[in-house]
Amino acid sequence: MGWLYFFLLLFSSFQTAAQSKISFDTLQNDLKEALQFLADVQCKETIEGKTYAGEWPAYMQMHKRFVMLGTRQKYRDSNSFTTSGIYNLLSEMYLTDTSLTQILPMLRASFPEIQSYATSQQYNFWKLLPPNRDLQKGPQPSPVPWVRRPTHYKLRSRYINNAANVENDADDTASGNLAGLYHYQIFGKQISLRVESDSLSDFRGASEHRLASFQLFDTYLDTLRKNRHWYNYLFNGCAHSGAYMTWLGQEEAFNKWSIVKTFGHNQIFYLKQSICYPKPYRPYIPYGTNDVDAVVNANVLAYLAQKGELASSRGTTGAHRFIYHQAVRKRWSRAGHYYPNRYHFHYAVSRALAAGDTALIPTARLMLQHLMESQRQAGSYRSRRRVNHGDELQSTTYALLALLNFRKIGLNVPQTSLNQAVKFLLNQRQRVDNKVFWRGGVYFSGGTVVRNVLYFTSDAYTTALVAQALQKYMMQENLSQSITGRD
Repeated sequence: MGWLYFFLLLFSSFQTAAQSKISFDTLQNDLKEALQFLADVQCKETIEGKTYAGEWPAYMQMHKRFVMLGTRQKYRDSNSFTTSGIYNLLSEMYLTDTSLTQILPMLRASFPEIQSYATSQQYNFWKLLPPNRDLQKGPQPSPVPWVRRPTHYKLRSRYINNAANVENDADDTASGNLAGLYHYQIFGKQISLRVESDSLSDFRGASEHRLASFQLFDTYLDTLRKNRHWYNYLFNGCAHSGAYMTWLGQEEAFNKWSIVKTFGHNQIFYLKQSICYPKPYRPYIPYGTNDVDAVVNANVLAYLAQKGELASSRGTTGAHRFIYHQAVRKRWSRAGHYYPNRYHFHYAVSRALAAGDTALIPTARLMLQHLMESQRQAGSYRSRRRVNHGDELQSTTYALLALLNFRKIGLNVPQTSLNQAVKFLLNQRQRVDNKVFWRGGVYFSGGTVVRNVLYFTSDAYTTALVAQALQKYMMQENLSQSITGRD
């Protein structure tokens, strides 16, 4: 009887293992069809003020009603974050496997569009567009300056229109410059950069001037400030961190800062006497106060690592300290002002680590432990319930990419955790004709008080993330031990 039980148990184990295996052909086919989806949905023509050739569809929407922003609405939006984000994902996929030549036309089409968000080496989240309305009482400037704003979301009051006219930021600047770096690696001199000079006689030499250097980011560090963001005070700690700040502009300053003054000015945000009050036609830092975001810092580190400038930047020490500070205190859901999904933090750190920033390894170990503890039985991950009802698909995608990046740099990531996460994602795919895609989850938000209210989603962005995850999964060193059907 004992031997019979042993053989039954052994047979059951083999059967379970066989069921858990994932066909290599299935993965290859899904990757191919995901890239076809991205090619098909990429915008083909520009309709000024509405859509722009080379971008991918993205949407901003209200999760619930919020003062000055209205009720639950969903609008198409053009922004650099989505386009440069997808461009960088596709570039990394192509640089990993140059047989994926179907990526190249997408890159050619989107790169000029990314440059439309640039002011020299700095990038903005939104385009410069004619204002939707008069932005001050009385006579308007002549000519009327263009402002940063959403393309379709109708902002009504003068106040909220002026508040949307945001400064350039470190996040989009890092992403836009990373696209320029990848552009050179892939195309060399084949496509002109839309920057100060059209000459590409020596791109590599000129790129030192055309691509942002560490010095730009070091100009805006969390040191010797006479202000501090209330969100950092309440949730992030680590005062005078020395980390990179989000906004590339001059914040308001107090003679002597205190949190009482900050709260007081936030209470009267709608009055001109408040530092929070936006000025007409002038770039605006939200609340008049710069902030320190762990995900933004990881994104800057990823760019500087790719450019080979980590050792030169003064901000790297502060960024590493700030990121570790959030991880050791398990602030997974609060680490990013503009990134409400708790696993976006893990993903952003893993990208910087994969780019070569080995100082993040202690943080990665903490994150890996959290990933092991929080994976659900079906292989998925979930964010906070307030974030798009847990946002299981987006959370699992970020977590899987973090696991794959951590494993690549040598951390001990169990194969079963990867297999289960991939199986979950494959079960979530949507198929239309000969294309496959994944429905977009929340990848960005309005930040701070609206971080769980004003969301940005994109099927294209989420599909690009999953496509890269599938590629990384297939290219694992030990993949042949966990999949079948390979020729």
